[in-house]
Amino acid sequence: MPDCLSQARTHPRWLLPVVAGVMLVAGAGAVWQLIRMGLDRAEKISSVAGVVLALLVAVIPVLAWLNRRRAGHAATPAATDNRWGSGEVITGTGRLEELPSWPVSYPGYRYDTEGSASVRVFGGQGAVVIDGFPATMNGCAHQQFFVRWRTLGKEQVSVQVVSMPDLIPIADPAEGSSGWIASHGCGQPSWTIAAASQIADVHVRWQRWIPDS
Repeated sequence: MPDCLSQARTHPRWLLPVVAGVMLVAGAGAVWQLIRMGLDRAEKISSVAGVVLALLVAVIPVLAWLNRRRAGHAATPAATDNRWGSGEVITGTGRLEELPSWPVSYPGYRYDTEGSASVRVFGGQGAVVIDGFPATMNGCAHQQFFVRWRTLGKEQVSVQVVSMPDLIPIADPAEGSSGWIASHGCGQPSWTIAAASQIADVHVRWQRWIPDS
């Protein structure tokens, strides 16, 4: 994602109720002062009505302005986390709550489909891939994959992107209990465990993006 894209700053959510509260307090104070002044009934009613009208005239434009600002910020698209890269193969690991959110845009591509699967990794028995993962051996630029994964028991596994169908590594491996992957259309994720006595269940979700027409 180009660096020039950034998220718009929004006004604090508490600003609107604070403005309304200040106006109400000011109005109540004005009414109390009028009552203490000892004006007769007719003058009191007239004065209170004038105060209320003045407050409405002051508050309504402020609320309308804040509403317009909120609507404008809501229409501003979020920026894609740059940890997804911009075309290179990415293999990253980290804490589950710190993984990047799904991209909202990607240079030259648009969202197409998504899928999910679970795989079981046995220690010492080589790499495990997702059965039926939609990677291909030709036309690597015809699709782009974004993958998020985690081990169900927080076991540590080694993850690596391999080619389709010969499973040749195409990027450096990473180790962890959860992570993310960005890969071209010829690469697919694989997992291994070194210790022969260990087993890990890995839950995987992915998105497939295709070139813009």
